[in-house]
Amino acid sequence: MSVVDKLPLVCFPHAGAGMLYYSKWKFAFGDGIDVRIARYPLREQRTTTPMPASLPLLARDIFTELVDSFRGTYAIWGHSMGSVIGYEVAKLCQERLGNPPLVFFSSGSAAPSDSRFKAVSELDTPEGLKQVLRDYGGLSEENLADRDFMSYFAPIIAADLRLLGGYEESAFEQLRCPVVLMQGRDDRVVTDGWQRYTEHRVESTEFDGGHFFVEERRPEMAALMESKIQLLWQRKATSAR
Repeated sequence: MSVVDKLPLVCFPHAGAGMLYYSKWKFAFGDGIDVRIARYPLREQRTTTPMPASLPLLARDIFTELVDSFRGTYAIWGHSMGSVIGYEVAKLCQERLGNPPLVFFSSGSAAPSDSRFKAVSELDTPEGLKQVLRDYGGLSEENLADRDFMSYFAPIIAADLRLLGGYEESAFEQLRCPVVLMQGRDDRVVTDGWQRYTEHRVESTEFDGGHFFVEERRPEMAALMESKIQLLWQRKATSAR
């Protein structure tokens, strides 16, 4: 890959996260990868943007905003809830542009059909939400006790999880690309269902850690993704000759 021919790797954050959390990933890859982060409502530059009524509607908004990223060769990576949003966006890329991703990376996520958040009712009370966040991981008790932190963060993650709680895969579509899974060894997520989402053999790699292994395993994950992108891009270029 040359610097001129950077390949977009479109990143879909997990529930509660945004561009700030994933901006550090831009420095984890070599010059050939251009990390582009999907922007969700209610945070950062979109603080006043309301959340769409459903996850597929959010996917449509993101597709429209990032459509130029999907016109050439590109890859998608989503962590946790981001994998489900990334899948819905990938379907739109196939349907509207006839252009599937070069490769679809999923980390810390069950297959879309198995990813519905089932504890929506617990989000209705402050203590219920805190317990959800404890179970979800990634936050310390100090974070949970910080009023300023929670006043900003709690409504965002609650909105994200409600969106995931209402998600139903109404229109299954197989991805016309390889699917590569990354999973924490101590995570409880079951990823067996992903195989039906691609005609290719699903590849899976485990890393030390739990659901948020992405925080400690950034160099290893980036190396894996970059290596796979390079291999598939070279194959695509060779087949096009």
